[in-house]
Amino acid sequence: MMVEESNVTSATKTSPWPMLVAVGFALSEVGIFLGLRPVSVAGLLLFVGAVAGILADSGYVTQTSVSVGIQGLVLVILGAALILEEQTGTTVRGESVVLAGALSLVGTLLWAGIARWRRRTASITEPSETTSD
Repeated sequence: MMVEESNVTSATKTSPWPMLVAVGFALSEVGIFLGLRPVSVAGLLLFVGAVAGILADSGYVTQTSVSVGIQGLVLVILGAALILEEQTGTTVRGESVVLAGALSLVGTLLWAGIARWRRRTASITEPSETTSD
């Protein structure tokens, strides 16, 4: 009995985003548990960026900066709700979530400003195609 080998190639595309979502979420929780605010904020920022990457890869959004901004706004609202709970543990978690959301919003605004500045300088440096007679 002979077994034929097939030359089937897999055309699946793997994405790093799901792993980064998990790592970001885990980092944020470890940072909260150990009281390391920079770790928790960095984990949440990684989480937000990875979710924006997933949304962009799947074609749900065309501008990842808008996705990051919306997620930042959601984080600020959720963090404020946690702070207002005033229960043990929720205040620290809420402060980290608000800080990560605020940094996401600031990053989005900076990115939009840089993109706008690049478009404006590109239009200034392009030569005019009109001719004068």
